[in-house]
Amino acid sequence: MKQLVGKFSIFFFLLILCLTVEAQEPLRPGFIYQPGDTIHAPRFGLISVIPEGWAGVLPRDTEMFLLMSRTNPESSIYAFGFEDTREELQKRWTDGPGLEVENNIKLVRSSEVFERDEAIAVDLTVENSTNSAKGYMEAKCSEYNKCLVLLLITRESFLEDTKNGLKQFMDNTILSEPTLGEMYENFEWSEFFGGKYLATRQINPYEKARRNNQLWLCPDGTFKSYIKIKGFAEVPKKILGDRSGTWEADGKGPQGILRLYFKKLDQPVEVPAELREDQLFINDIRYYVMQNSSCK
Repeated sequence: MKQLVGKFSIFFFLLILCLTVEAQEPLRPGFIYQPGDTIHAPRFGLISVIPEGWAGVLPRDTEMFLLMSRTNPESSIYAFGFEDTREELQKRWTDGPGLEVENNIKLVRSSEVFERDEAIAVDLTVENSTNSAKGYMEAKCSEYNKCLVLLLITRESFLEDTKNGLKQFMDNTILSEPTLGEMYENFEWSEFFGGKYLATRQINPYEKARRNNQLWLCPDGTFKSYIKIKGFAEVPKKILGDRSGTWEADGKGPQGILRLYFKKLDQPVEVPAELREDQLFINDIRYYVMQNSSCK
């Protein structure tokens, strides 16, 4: 399903990025989770159980978690998680123009937003559909502004059965205080940095956003850098501009140290790194992470 547009949602943070099963085993792409299996999303403080008659899966090469009916292959439920308050979410659902799916197919609110137990819900009409499809959506939010949203799109004749499965999953869901430590408990910084390209953007209100610091790290322990922003490390002048050298990283968990050995510099430069809600910060500056395609 393509990116949702309009005011229904801005920047969906997909729930599945941080799902683990009860034994803290990372979610395995392609693995089918059966009825009764417990799933845990520490970033959202979420614990839930796959309902009877349903199975859960993370399809390979995707970031979308699906609940699939075991009796009706045409009925699926999409699970999303993102950060918001219940009040703001309800306002967007009420005021939003709709939600585009694909091929000009659009979900439009066909009821007022209403309460169902701890959740808010809305009925949806599917415009430009050739199979009489209907939609339904529910959301539950915690006091920590973490929300679970469940969306279904199915044939009108299957709507009520699919809706019952969605309600079971939502009713099984408990939202408590988010915890990040479990996510990064076994995070290896030396493995993470190998083969990565790191870049940051600093935004001046009078200029366009542009990359200022760039770092190319190769698995063989070499690196190239282009540093412009002071504050990247404790030795600013000698590392500014185009430089190269070797690197190593220490640490296990959400915090680590990137150690850079610049050519013609006697001592290594140690740079603190930290993961905060799936985002990388180096010396308290946000960096975007991509694969480094320049390594030999």
